Amino acid sequence: MRYYILIGVVIAAMAGWSGFWFHAADKVRTELERHTNENNQAREWNHRELEISGFPFRIRIDLSQPSLVLRRPPQEIHWQTDHVKAVSHPWQLRHILLDLSGQHLFRAMGKTRQHSLAVDSGEALASVEVDRGGIPARLSLDSKDIRLQYDGAAGLGAKRMQIHARPAPEAPDSVDVALHGDGLDLNAGTFPAEFPHLIKLVDLQTTVTGLLKGNASPQNLAQWRDSGGTLEITKLQVQWGDMDINASGSLALDAQMRTIGALTARIKGHDQLLDIAVASGAMDKNHLTAAQAMLGLLAAVAGGTLSVPVRLQDGKLFLGPAPIARLTPIISP
Repeated sequence: MRYYILIGVVIAAMAGWSGFWFHAADKVRTELERHTNENNQAREWNHRELEISGFPFRIRIDLSQPSLVLRRPPQEIHWQTDHVKAVSHPWQLRHILLDLSGQHLFRAMGKTRQHSLAVDSGEALASVEVDRGGIPARLSLDSKDIRLQYDGAAGLGAKRMQIHARPAPEAPDSVDVALHGDGLDLNAGTFPAEFPHLIKLVDLQTTVTGLLKGNASPQNLAQWRDSGGTLEITKLQVQWGDMDINASGSLALDAQMRTIGALTARIKGHDQLLDIAVASGAMDKNHLTAAQAMLGLLAAVAGGTLSVPVRLQDGKLFLGPAPIARLTPIISP
């Protein structure tokens, strides 16, 4: 008799779990279809085939040819890819694992100009946690064998890029962001010859204080700036060519949307940094000799590694006393 009771309990549990799984899967399908049905002049989301599988312990979503259009006149942003795969658990639908491998095409379209960015990756895996309103609260992205093409021209490749973002635990309305890149390859035909082609390492750890409301429009950035928004850099390391740069400090925006702030930096190979500044047009070639003399003396006193304060002020970047670059607005006001 006990065995019959046990079998009945198991069957009931299986039936209950099956009902729970199908309810969760139907909820996911309904939500995706809702986004399609709520298309309007500001947002348009589409896809072709939608397949949901993974019973009994996962909900696996396969989307073919998804696309998204965001319209904020006079500009439109388009995104499309061939395939997106997502996996979640029925009991934790707000934590989603994504497979974004393949090519993603972004297009920015204005009244008179159009630009495109194609991102290809051999492998791109993401983890996203969303809040009850569907807004991403935590994000991790790990991509390998990446190639970028801007307006059809090859510009940048990377062996691996990792991005992590989460709410700052001790600072309300702030976000911790970490970026790590290995083996970044600058295309020789796109960048000046003075640019070393290989960036061995980029490692950035920062906190963005203040929340940007909406997209990165001039109005929203100005509101973020005026409410005290800053970029607190706890670690920045760049190994590029002969250079090894380590810095930390605080950055913000001035009234002309130019970067302002102060950092402390240790720079090995500063001569190459000056050559890059001249080649990029950020530094007047006539100022090169004076900057080399000043910074060379400071480096010699410090044993070969330049240890200086870095200032970004009034549209100029200073290494110690030497202005080495002109700063332009990050976006037109």
